[in-house]
Amino acid sequence: MARLARTAGLTDVQSEILSTVRSFVDKEIIPRAQELEHDDAYPTDIVEGMKEMGLFGLTVPEEYGGLGESLLTYALVVEEIARGWMSVSGVINTHFIVAHMIARHGTEQQKRHYLPRMATGEIRGAFSMSEPDLGSDVAAIKTRATRDGDDYVIDGTKMWLTNGGTSTLIALLVRTEEGADKPHQNLTTFLLDKPAGFGEVLPGLTIPGKIDKMGYKGVDTTEAVFDGFRIGADQVLGGMPGQGFPTMMDGIEVGRVNVAARACGIAIRAFELAVTYAQQRRTFGKPIAHHQAIAFKLAEMATKVEAAHLMMVNAARLKDDGHRSDVEAGMAKLIASEYCAEVTQEAFRIHGGYGYSKEYEIERLMREAPFLLIGEGTSEIQKTIISRGLLRDYRA
Repeated sequence: MARLARTAGLTDVQSEILSTVRSFVDKEIIPRAQELEHDDAYPTDIVEGMKEMGLFGLTVPEEYGGLGESLLTYALVVEEIARGWMSVSGVINTHFIVAHMIARHGTEQQKRHYLPRMATGEIRGAFSMSEPDLGSDVAAIKTRATRDGDDYVIDGTKMWLTNGGTSTLIALLVRTEEGADKPHQNLTTFLLDKPAGFGEVLPGLTIPGKIDKMGYKGVDTTEAVFDGFRIGADQVLGGMPGQGFPTMMDGIEVGRVNVAARACGIAIRAFELAVTYAQQRRTFGKPIAHHQAIAFKLAEMATKVEAAHLMMVNAARLKDDGHRSDVEAGMAKLIASEYCAEVTQEAFRIHGGYGYSKEYEIERLMREAPFLLIGEGTSEIQKTIISRGLLRDYRA
């Protein structure tokens, strides 16, 4: 029997990691996801299990205590976890992005201070770029850091921090005065240490309670409010103010591959649920899978899952090889998120009235899939990125 989303050319180590994660998902995540999601409960035990497997250090270089695996391995792990419950993949997503940014752009002191403890999960990373009025216009960031001796003073509000309450490290993009003509050249990324929790967690830094969401529950999504918050100049990522935009965009490319992987994971699970139900549910004397209307749906769903998976793998491999992959990552995120929404809706239709019941898993997937259409940039933003890249490479 043909199986979807198989990846050619994996090493024995990669295959072993994925097999271990797949088993963990089947035994520890899928059986508990419905209850935890409906209760909007943080998956503490599941997170501890991921720590024990070393997943928080999956991409951290071996010299800093991690497994030193590739972006491809990371993306395939995320795909497996999202197949079980997307919120669990959200717990490690921002952590991966922050670890990647430190490993690629941090000073040696920053790498040695953060990466070993990030590898064990002792330090958990969050990623903060968005603001209440910002949308996708990153260069219009208003949160400002003003130099004051050896410190900076930060004022403003950030929005949509995944793991905003549970994290202990935030990669924070803010505006500084670098005297550059272009707005994006006046942006700086800070590494901000904080305790986990809500309320005023540090003088001048408040993490309000969790934002109530349609889906993507369990994982905490928050604001971060800065009012005269002081941070040392040595906490600038890479030690160079004004370099925040390119370092964040590097992290966003990783994030877009991640979103594509999460979309693939949800689509795979939606197909699994649909193909199983279609063989169990009988109408007119036979399983509905044997009716051409349903059989054609399954064929189209499977083709979309496979296409999205292949594009996600291609984007990850290009990034691993050191190539610029903004176009490919944008394409993968675009098609994977759109196909995820379509596949999930078709699985919902195959379930009929039962799909509308909270008792069935497909109801949860129907609320999770839309997030991927907007996370790490909407489909329209991806099309903008893709078209600009194409015009760059096909200039007349």
